[in-house]
Amino acid sequence: MADDLTNWKAVGASKRVALLSLIPEKWRIPLPLPPPATLPNVTGNIRQYLSLKEVEITETDSVGIVRKTSSGDWTCSEVTEAFCHRAALAHQMINCLHEIIFASALQRASELDAYFAEHKEPMGPLHGLPISLKDSIHVEGMDTSLGYVGWLGKSRPEKESQIVTDLRSLGAIIYVKTSVPQGSLSAETRNNIIGYTPNPLNRQLTVGGSSGGEGGLLALRGSSAGLGTDIGGSTRVPAGWNGCYGLRPSTGRLPYEGIASTIDGIMLPFVVGPMATQVSGLELMMRSLLQTEPWRRDPMVIELPWKEDAFMKMNEGVSGREMMAFGIMVSDGYVNPQPPVERAMRMVADVIKALGHKVIEWKPPSHSAGNDPYVYIPALSVVRY
Repeated sequence: MADDLTNWKAVGASKRVALLSLIPEKWRIPLPLPPPATLPNVTGNIRQYLSLKEVEITETDSVGIVRKTSSGDWTCSEVTEAFCHRAALAHQMINCLHEIIFASALQRASELDAYFAEHKEPMGPLHGLPISLKDSIHVEGMDTSLGYVGWLGKSRPEKESQIVTDLRSLGAIIYVKTSVPQGSLSAETRNNIIGYTPNPLNRQLTVGGSSGGEGGLLALRGSSAGLGTDIGGSTRVPAGWNGCYGLRPSTGRLPYEGIASTIDGIMLPFVVGPMATQVSGLELMMRSLLQTEPWRRDPMVIELPWKEDAFMKMNEGVSGREMMAFGIMVSDGYVNPQPPVERAMRMVADVIKALGHKVIEWKPPSHSAGNDPYVYIPALSVVRY
């Protein structure tokens, strides 16, 4: 037993060292950082290690980046190197990466620059855009651990997750995989491989989960857009807690084929969805991925193209030209939100009303009627006929 305990600790430590070894010496920073109580917020602190050009690139939203790379104003190589640098800094500050793929990302960026030089047009709608991925999404040659030490170094998938193949076909560049809690089933991100991932806005608080590394990396602008997975808030929680944006698409909207999970086959399946520093990044990702017609490669994806008319109608509503209706559930009557959370929900509802929209507070049927049988199962009497 003692040997087993020593071994798993050594495996985790070895992976941490291997990750740091993939960060170029010129990108290393003095560690450890001051304690969180002294330096809680590192989102501004990170800029001191970057050039002005790198700050400009990494703090541009996804749409702006693609506009620059597609016009030739920025090369894919300089954009990718800037994000690799900032992601490396972010990892040293908050332990947010599970896999570093800088070398192949820079090679891919060089190939895209060569394509643009020859054809005078972008490879696709995501030309030269660095995309970060939650650890559960397979990338060729990389570990997919889901935070389990026991999954490190095991047989790596020969085939990438379908959505990765689709992203590459759109001109995107894959450069990192981000941290998750062990098993990817928690609202905070901690595992025995990289340790704890704190919130970069306040390192005394959690980054959230289970797409926690994505949320933290986006908050530090080590990514402008990425992919998380969600079943009960795993994209939305870290997005909300890190000041960025996440979308949980409906089941079957984007391809989940080839994405790792520890609970395959449950009634309510995981979905994969975009996360970004701006809402426009979510739109860009969804519009681009649906353009590839993913239902032709993953039979679980619903054949439903991007609906531009519906999208424009929604935009009219958001701009105030057409009234929209929003539902809000403050409590299920069984578990109440903490006062600061309820206050935030009420503030959002007030803003929506002030914009001229309708807010409908939904008071659902008693959740205790459904939950109590799992806690207390009365004796059953058998009736004979």
